[in-house]
Amino acid sequence: MKKYTLYILLFFLTNIISAQKGTLKIIVTDIDSNKGTINAALYNEKGKSGFLKNIESACQKKIVKINNKNVALTFTNVPYGNYAVSIFQDENKNMKLDRTSVGFPAEPWGVSGNKFVMGPPKFKDGKFNINSKTKTIKIKMKSFL
Repeated sequence: MKKYTLYILLFFLTNIISAQKGTLKIIVTDIDSNKGTINAALYNEKGKSGFLKNIESACQKKIVKINNKNVALTFTNVPYGNYAVSIFQDENKNMKLDRTSVGFPAEPWGVSGNKFVMGPPKFKDGKFNINSKTKTIKIKMKSFL
């Protein structure tokens, strides 16, 4: 009987822990102008195959106005787990990251982790864990032009 009680208790504790949610605060740095908006997408493990490819696979999205070359944005009710964030400055407000004729981003962009990699970053390059009520990260804007 004690064995079953322990299993039931562990089951309920696991469900409580897995149901916990937090708030993700993102501070965007190195913004060069106030043109346009910052568009952000939060990807979880389920949507990681669409990271930087398909905005529809993001679990949450935000569009934020730039104020004095500063942006801070918040994602709320984020279940604990692994995530990655992509952002870009939509300077012409056409709701997409414009690219040059050879495929490089023509507008400033950034990803969580701020790692420099050859080619487009992958989910694993920007992956971080949310396991507390509040998590704050910084993302630096990058530009090829």
